[in-house]
Amino acid sequence: MASEDNRKVTIAAIARLAGVSVPTVSRVINGRSDVSPQTRERVEELLTRHGYRRRPPSMRASSGLLDLVFNDLDSPWAVEIIRGVEDVAHAAGIGTVVSAIHRRTSAAKQWLDNMRSRSTEGVIFVTSTLEPPLQAELRRLNIPVVIVDPAGVPPQEAPTIGATNWAGSLRATEYLIGLGHRRIGFIAGPPQLMCSRARVDGYRAALEAAGIAVDDKLIYPGNFYHEAGFAGAPSCSSCPSRPPRSSRPVIRWRWASTRRCASAACACRTTSA
Repeated sequence: MASEDNRKVTIAAIARLAGVSVPTVSRVINGRSDVSPQTRERVEELLTRHGYRRRPPSMRASSGLLDLVFNDLDSPWAVEIIRGVEDVAHAAGIGTVVSAIHRRTSAAKQWLDNMRSRSTEGVIFVTSTLEPPLQAELRRLNIPVVIVDPAGVPPQEAPTIGATNWAGSLRATEYLIGLGHRRIGFIAGPPQLMCSRARVDGYRAALEAAGIAVDDKLIYPGNFYHEAGFAGAPSCSSCPSRPPRSSRPVIRWRWASTRRCASAACACRTTSA
C-alpha cells in the first residue's frame, strides 16, 4: 500500500510535508534558481523519499534548440566551430543558441537560468570546465552534454571531442626539423587546458625523437590571443640573426609573431617563419 501511495505522490503533498508552497516545489522540480539551497535540499530529499517520478526525457516537449557554449567568441576558431555545428543542426531542423560565459560564474548562472526557461535538446561546451554543481544540474534535468577540447578532466559520462592537438604539433615541429632547423620556438596556450598540454607534448616529442634537446626558454607562454602571439615572439633586442622557427597552436598567432619579427628595428625580419 505504501508503494502505491508513493507512486501517486503529488506536488501538493510534497509542498505540505516541506512546509512550502506548491509553486516552490514546482520551481525545484523544474530546476529554477530562485529557491534557497536549504529549501531545495529539503524538497529534493522529500521527492526522493516519497518516490516522486519526474517526467522522463522522452516526455519532454521538444525545444528544437541546441545550446553551444563558449568561454569567449573572439577568435576565428570559435567561428569555425559555430559554422560546423550550425550546418549540422540546420540540416536536422534544429536551431542553435550560441552563448559566451567569459569564465564568470555569474554569466554561467545566467545562461543556466535562461536555458531552463526555454529548454534545450542538448548542450555543447567548448574548452570549458564543468563545475560539479553545473554537472549535477544538467544531469538532474536530463540534458545531454558534449564537450569539445575540455579544460581539465571532463565528466566520465560526457562524450568529448578533441582536435588532433598532439599529432598536429608533432607534425608541425617535424616539418621544421625536416627543413634543417634546430632551434624551434613554441608559443603555448593556457597550461590548464588539456589541448595546450597536448600541443606542448607533441612539440617536445618531435624534438626528442630527432635528438634535439628541449630548451624551455624557447617555449613562450600564451593564451590563444593575437596579442600573446606578438608578445611571444623572441625579443628583437636578443633575437639572433636567424631566429628560432615557431610551431604555433593557432594560425592567427603566425601573423602576430611575423609582425613582431618584421618590425623595422629587427634585423631578422626576412627569415621569420
